[in-house]
Amino acid sequence: MSRATTRTPVAIFNSHVEFVDTLREALDREGLPTATALLAEIQDGTLDLVAFLEVHDPRVIVYDLPRPFERHWNFLRLLRQTDALQKRTWILTTNDKKALDAAVGASDAIEIVFGESDGLGEVVEAVHHALSEASQRTPRNP
Repeated sequence: MSRATTRTPVAIFNSHVEFVDTLREALDREGLPTATALLAEIQDGTLDLVAFLEVHDPRVIVYDLPRPFERHWNFLRLLRQTDALQKRTWILTTNDKKALDAAVGASDAIEIVFGESDGLGEVVEAVHHALSEASQRTPRNP
């Protein structure tokens, strides 16, 4: 028996509970439901990612790239290659874009300075843009 899926617009995968809560609240104010998980839970298998995706089916994933950048970048590359995650829209965040780019090459990550509303606002804007693009690509089911 399969679980009922609730299409959740945004999943937040981050290593900092405070950032997860702050971004979730900002997106909630925008009327965008979220599903959240800590990166450590995904990486160590504490969270069943397949079940998470079946239940929430996020259209956009806001994914943090913390230090050590190489390890997290490689894990992200593996995740993005899995069938269940290939067709999702990803927004990458980091707290040090210069260091990330130096470690793994140029990335599309958005640099977030935690505690500054500019960074949070940039992520919220990126989520709106990604959802708009995703809805144009994906026909709605009746």
